[in-house]
Amino acid sequence: MGRYGARWEGILGSFLEAQLVAPPWRTRRAFQAVLAEVARLEGIFSRHRESELTRLIRQGGGRPSPEMREVLAWALRLQEATGGAFHPSPSQGGEALRFLGEEVEILAPLDLDGLAKGHIADRAAEAALKAGARAALVNLGGDLARRGPGRAEVGVEPPLGPDNANPILTLSLKEGGVATSGVRHKGHHLLDPRTGRPAQGIQATVVAPSALLADGLAKALFVLQEAAWPVLKAHGALGILFTAQGPVYGP
Repeated sequence: MGRYGARWEGILGSFLEAQLVAPPWRTRRAFQAVLAEVARLEGIFSRHRESELTRLIRQGGGRPSPEMREVLAWALRLQEATGGAFHPSPSQGGEALRFLGEEVEILAPLDLDGLAKGHIADRAAEAALKAGARAALVNLGGDLARRGPGRAEVGVEPPLGPDNANPILTLSLKEGGVATSGVRHKGHHLLDPRTGRPAQGIQATVVAPSALLADGLAKALFVLQEAAWPVLKAHGALGILFTAQGPVYGP
């Protein structure tokens, strides 16, 4: 049993890293499974090329695949739980989609990046285990998913400063996901869907039972600030809110 790592650029417009604990004779197959699962799900959730998501938006709806339906259902749950601070169409607000039996009606241009990257990381980590890895940590553009026994040490970058700055803190992750939303790389780009204006947070990090949940809840924490603690608690998540006065832990 050994530890192995690999990194690929240009995946979903970002990077993909995988760290595996696996027998050496299963490592190659496990890395191939990670790449194959990411490519498959990119064909479902990508906003930047032809995908199931772009077809649903163009057609105004249709019958979603089981994976698309799962992510859309989570988007609606989190929109309701956060009072609209998380939204599947953050630039539009209002009602973005509704389920009609087996079909979904799309009412606004969807942006599922706030959930889909985490979902893809979750599935890629699970694919590595099915291919023979004992444990897997997948990092898709900063959204991390871990599966298997043991722990992984995950560094959280400081909210401001150079790209090569040392982590401001280190988290110990068993199974689940970690995601961070902040201004470090893109400035105040995250919208508060309730107002249509940029949210004024600095950085929010969430540890949750899945990377999908961590992804969505990190954005909600960034927007809602400490008002998000009850939402995180209800979903079994922990958060770190970075403020001008320092980090605040909750709930």
